[in-house]
Amino acid sequence: MEKSTDNKVTSLQPDSDKSKDSSKALLEQAALKLLEENGVLAGLNLREVAEDAGVNRALVYHHFGSREELLRSALARDLQDRLDQIAQGLSLPFNARIRQMLRTMVQHQPALKLAMLLILDGQEPVRLAPLKDAWLETFEADSEAEKIDDDIDLEAFLVLISALSYGYALMRESFAEEFDIDPVNLDWRLETVLQRVLEKLER
Repeated sequence: MEKSTDNKVTSLQPDSDKSKDSSKALLEQAALKLLEENGVLAGLNLREVAEDAGVNRALVYHHFGSREELLRSALARDLQDRLDQIAQGLSLPFNARIRQMLRTMVQHQPALKLAMLLILDGQEPVRLAPLKDAWLETFEADSEAEKIDDDIDLEAFLVLISALSYGYALMRESFAEEFDIDPVNLDWRLETVLQRVLEKLER
């Protein structure tokens, strides 16, 4: 209990909005981390999630109600983080903007893998280009400023780079193993090639 200056007694709230959001975020991060470590097909043990997050297991049900809702919430938060990162890069020059999107997708690979499995299973609707309008605006501005060729099909180009980003992020380790290349070195080599390809589209 805490006394206020006007001698009224005020009850302290044990679960403020800030602490609630913090414990939810810890659980979401732990869920994605464990899925990355154990593989998405291994399932999700809620006791392990709570232990990894350092919170009581009852909080999983308190915040989410079920394993499925925890996963949906974790994916939604990761998606918002990913969109925020990509949106921050929309002011970059044409070439750097696209390479930044590829790097962001690679950073969020665990959530992307889970999202793709849910999509293939038909459990979740999907928008593969939620920032479509913003991206097309930047491309149109590039074209009007004569920074890229004005005969490029901008929608098709956006689909192409989106497919490249999703595909590489999802299969990065598999390609690295098949070609016997360190994944970080492969990132650098792929980005170098992508930069040279994009330079061909610039004026």
